[in-house]
Amino acid sequence: MCSSEILQAFLDGELELAETEAVRNHLACCPACRRELSRLRLLWLELEQEDEVEVPAGLPFIRQQAVTKARAARQDMQRTSSVSLWAAQKLAWQPLLAGVSQIPGTRQLGQLARTAGRGLPGVIKGVSSIASKIISKRRDQR
Repeated sequence: MCSSEILQAFLDGELELAETEAVRNHLACCPACRRELSRLRLLWLELEQEDEVEVPAGLPFIRQQAVTKARAARQDMQRTSSVSLWAAQKLAWQPLLAGVSQIPGTRQLGQLARTAGRGLPGVIKGVSSIASKIISKRRDQR
């Protein structure tokens, strides 16, 4: 009989007389259901309170700032799709680099990874430009 739904119906007065009596008898011997019923009663009391929350005066301005920053970030990502790919790859490697930097004696590995990472965007850009040239030559040959 331990059921939150039944206890909610009991609390709302939705049960038939026989069901109400059965729940009362069960509550007399079940401390878990009594705790749950007390929790539900407190929840209903909190929901019945009509506390008005005062909205800060600067909230519309803060919201507008957040929207503007999000739009600007989205436009930046759309303008530089190869950079956004690089940024995602760089972000994906951060946990590994952080872990490697914590191992004693591997500080040099962390420095090496950062140094190699600086040159990677140029390599990616070069490969993509060569690939686009090859593709355009193939299209011209058709």
